[in-house]
Amino acid sequence: MRKIYGQRRLLLDTLHETFECRWCSYGDAAGLHLTIEFPGMRFDSSFRKKCLKNGINITPVEYHCIQKGRHVDKLLIGYGHLEPKEIQSGIKLLHELITQQ
Repeated sequence: MRKIYGQRRLLLDTLHETFECRWCSYGDAAGLHLTIEFPGMRFDSSFRKKCLKNGINITPVEYHCIQKGRHVDKLLIGYGHLEPKEIQSGIKLLHELITQQ
């Protein structure tokens, strides 16, 4: 559990350092994934493909929704299987991909 809590803290800290205050997290109290909202952004299957091509396995929340169009600004990030360096480099790469949009 310490490893999981440490990974969660590292993920949140890295998000703060990288994206400053332009995001909001959901589900950060439990589990091995987080939902991150980036207000004003739109994530779709083409964004997911671009992430996968660059080595980030991330899913737009919209992919899992029955009612489409309500969560286009949210991403689902799994981190339980990642090492600290992978979390940090993945968030920095995600930032690069988001700023290219």
